[in-house]
Amino acid sequence: MTHRVVVSAALAACVLMPALAADETKTILLSDGVRMAYVDRGKGDPVLVFIHCGNCQKGIWSETLEAFSGTHRVIAMDLPGHGASTWKPERMTIPGLGAAVAELAEHLGLKKIVLVGNSLGGPTALDAARRLGKERVTGVVAVDTLQNVEQVWPEESWRKVLEGYRQDFQGTCTGFMLGLVPASAPESVRARIDKETCDNDPKAVLVLMETVRSFDQVAALRDAGVPVHAINSNAFPTAVEVNRKHAPGFGVTLMEGVGHYPQVERPEEFQSNLRRVVKELGAR
Repeated sequence: MTHRVVVSAALAACVLMPALAADETKTILLSDGVRMAYVDRGKGDPVLVFIHCGNCQKGIWSETLEAFSGTHRVIAMDLPGHGASTWKPERMTIPGLGAAVAELAEHLGLKKIVLVGNSLGGPTALDAARRLGKERVTGVVAVDTLQNVEQVWPEESWRKVLEGYRQDFQGTCTGFMLGLVPASAPESVRARIDKETCDNDPKAVLVLMETVRSFDQVAALRDAGVPVHAINSNAFPTAVEVNRKHAPGFGVTLMEGVGHYPQVERPEEFQSNLRRVVKELGAR
């Protein structure tokens, strides 16, 4: 099935999710001239800043923003090179994205923050936390990410994925992203995830993908300086003791039977877990 056919199914399924209204999207001009789109809703501390996965968009958090905006100020952005945000090659690294998140937090004057990052958004959140400091960041919630910070993407498979993206961006992307969703997931969920992924500038995504393997997750976890708690699928093991060598307080909540996007696949269960973790981080 081609990406465009799946998108057609996704559009038909849009009624099942709370949408992000186009007129609520704002932009910030970052220090390098990149324009980053974001949404900012609700009131209440801590402020929850949601960072999407690589090759995703801020709409991946629609259900979560809707659920939390009644009790917290909630913010989600299109990272540079994603969605409605522009990009420059030098920005397309995890530290470049982390700096963009930190710059947005500075711009909005946020003082008590929990950074919530899905997939690549997890390492990005760690980098942003280091920049913002523990005086402002209460903690980081990693969503199906940071399973083992010592593990490095094997070079051969990494190059194979890159080549697939270069040869057929949409086909490879659709197969890769939906391959992270259980086959048992309803078609409406698969269409929903497809709608929020892969529809980005291929050049920007490829530049980013060429850099991610070199990012030092061990140093990022160690240097974040704040509590980190993962809400992970049990599809891939989370090496808690490995991670605790570098962050002794690292915690994890496992969700059974979900894939890479628990906030979409089982939103109510994910939201319950997130509320508990945010409360625990606040208590620390």
